[in-house]
Amino acid sequence: MKYKLTKILDKALGAFQKATGLNVDIHNYVYDEVGYPDAFLRIAYGDVELDFAVEVKLGITRATIGVVAQEFFHFPEKGLLVTRYVNPRIAELLKEMDIPFIDTAGNAYINQPPLYIFIIGNKLAKELRPEQIQRAFRPAGLQVLYVLLCNPGIEDEPLREIAKAADVALGTVNWVMKELERMGYIVEMGRRGRKLVRKDNLLKRWVTVYPEQLRPKQLKGRFRAINYDWWKDINIKDFGAYWGGEVAAAFLTKYLRPEIVTIYTKEPIGKLIIKNKLKKDPDGNVEILNRFWNFKINTFNSDLVHPILVYADLIATGDNRNLETAGMIYDTEIARFIGED
Repeated sequence: MKYKLTKILDKALGAFQKATGLNVDIHNYVYDEVGYPDAFLRIAYGDVELDFAVEVKLGITRATIGVVAQEFFHFPEKGLLVTRYVNPRIAELLKEMDIPFIDTAGNAYINQPPLYIFIIGNKLAKELRPEQIQRAFRPAGLQVLYVLLCNPGIEDEPLREIAKAADVALGTVNWVMKELERMGYIVEMGRRGRKLVRKDNLLKRWVTVYPEQLRPKQLKGRFRAINYDWWKDINIKDFGAYWGGEVAAAFLTKYLRPEIVTIYTKEPIGKLIIKNKLKKDPDGNVEILNRFWNFKINTFNSDLVHPILVYADLIATGDNRNLETAGMIYDTEIARFIGED
């Protein structure tokens, strides 16, 4: 586990023990192994010992709770989120989803009978304010990462080709690739070219940051459809668009019944709105976003965005039914080409 995360874990445990008087013992650290907890700890409560698998995050928001929930599905023991700070609104949501957490301010939620703890409202110390997001995980950088994750081997193509596929400037690709190399995601192999590694870890980071850094900037508008199942009766390609989110997930899994219709397009949306009688509504059940990539998606259904984006859309909702479907899509559509090298 990286030093920054270890520091957060140590401070959070200190704050937790001070607030509750309980003894906590870390009995194992795991160092940068994808799919595994960052540590294991044991909380002593009277004669009872409660074991938790720990996931440490620099920060947590509504949009990234889904990532945590997905990770907890695969942990061998009850998951415990440890993070820098959880505000009251997020704390209530974590409690609602029964995701245990502790933070460095002394806030906590644990419901593991016979132990029940819920502490909210403690403020974050100034010296632990969130750090700047690395450039590769800001909007333009995320577009480049999306291209790299969706197109195995493209990292060894000329940077100009990557820039074209990501719809960004050549200079953007240049500094993103250098930053990825510094972070250990790109390996320069001399005559054998470049290789993207630790892809599963990179995907996890992309999915975590995408809902806040890139997705909101792509929103063209939100609308409401009169006919709930209107999307079933149209050819989305007639409007130069692609299905994302829950609709795409329904096509991929035959499992989910969509409640929100997500569409990605570069085209003007007037024809789409008028033809399908969509009414502008900030709380509507139809969202139209800009298509932020410029490459052909090689899937069996050309009406859909890439499964990675479907996965990210579902995770961003934090909705339990979508999280379950996201796990299915990861297993069937993503794992086979995103696995470790």
